[in-house]
Amino acid sequence: MKPLRNNRAERGSTMVESALVLLTFLLLLIGTVDFGQLIYFHQSLVERARAAARYGAVNPSDTAGIQNVALYNQSMTPNPPSSVLPGLTSAMISVSNPDANTSSARVVVTISGYQINFFSPYIAQAFNNRPVMVAVSSETQTP
Repeated sequence: MKPLRNNRAERGSTMVESALVLLTFLLLLIGTVDFGQLIYFHQSLVERARAAARYGAVNPSDTAGIQNVALYNQSMTPNPPSSVLPGLTSAMISVSNPDANTSSARVVVTISGYQINFFSPYIAQAFNNRPVMVAVSSETQTP
C-alpha cells in the first residue's frame, strides 16, 4: 500500500476551494441577517402603527396621544422621552382623522421615512422604504 502524498497543486486547489466556499457562506449569512433585520423592523413598525390606530379608534380627536402611542407606547410623553424603536421620530408619524366627530370617522396612522441600515449594499439598493399605513374605524358614540 502506498502512502498518500500531498502535492503542491492539491494544497493550492484546497485553498481556492476553501475561499470559494467561505465567500458563498458569508454572502448567505449576511443576506440572511439583512433579511431578518428587514422583517423585524417592518413588523415592529406595523405593530406600532396598529397600537396607535387602536388608541385612535377610542380617542379619535387626540392626535398627539395617537402619535405618542406610536412613539412611546403610552399616550403621554415620558420623561425622559425614549422611543420604542431606535430612530423613530414624531416627524415620521402622521395621523389623519378628517371626520373625528362623526360616527363614520376613520383614523389613519402612517409611518414613513424610517431608515434601516443594511450590511449588504445590494439589499440596500433594492429596498424601497414604503410607508406603513393602518386605518381603523372610530368607536365613539354620537348622541
